[in-house]
Amino acid sequence: MIQQAVIHRAELPIDDRPHGIDLTGEILHTAVRWHGAVDIWYQPRPANMEPMRRSFQIVATGQPVPTYLGFDVVGSHKGTAVDPDGQFVWHVLENWCPHKDPNQTAPTVLPGGCPACRVRLIPDSEYGWRPA
Repeated sequence: MIQQAVIHRAELPIDDRPHGIDLTGEILHTAVRWHGAVDIWYQPRPANMEPMRRSFQIVATGQPVPTYLGFDVVGSHKGTAVDPDGQFVWHVLENWCPHKDPNQTAPTVLPGGCPACRVRLIPDSEYGWRPA
């Protein structure tokens, strides 16, 4: 039986930290429904597909971009969302930190944070760790 496509929504907190989401492909849409978070719509990973272990962070227009998100954000920019009152514009950036590299050794203590980008890593029975 073929599994039908479905679209999910997730909230990314505006808190200066990367957050893990298990995506199949690209973010489909971004918007702000209320203060404190940017919503993203995406196609989730089918149960039989390997986890993607991707993480994203929200950065405001005019805010310095953390160095672990890169010096050229063109490749990591995944969407823009305007605050409901129009005062703030938020950008969804993908975190390309090397903690995603499957060849990199997992942190010795889990759960824990990646020392480079501060993403929270949690145990995964198959892969050793993944962004939370």
